[in-house]
Amino acid sequence: MNTMTLHRVGRPLQAMTLHRMMQPMVLFPLLAAVSVLSVFAVIQGGLSLAARWDRSLMARGEYYRSHEPSVLVTRYEERLSAVRVALRKRGYDAGPVHAAMGPRTAEALRSFQRRQGLPVTGRADESTVTALGVKH
Repeated sequence: MNTMTLHRVGRPLQAMTLHRMMQPMVLFPLLAAVSVLSVFAVIQGGLSLAARWDRSLMARGEYYRSHEPSVLVTRYEERLSAVRVALRKRGYDAGPVHAAMGPRTAEALRSFQRRQGLPVTGRADESTVTALGVKH
């Protein structure tokens, strides 16, 4: 067989294959398979996006749980108690350890800040806490 014969035989074969594919018994299952694969791809993409969204949501939830007002208030109260204990060890009357910030604590802080050469604010700011040796 030469190339001319193969060429002639190939064309009717292509035409026959195309004709067979267009028959309903072949075309409909082929279209159904393509549709199923398309739907599968869309579902997989959606699941991937949902998983990414879940991870992001979990990270945000963890952040907000660690920054709740009750957690921040507890940290502030612990820090204020530690500052009062440190002031008391240095001879300053800072008031009761577990009380709210009041005038006695503010005056003790101002006195300590003046003696240490710190900005006098009457608050337990970073420089004062560091000078008192309180871990924060």
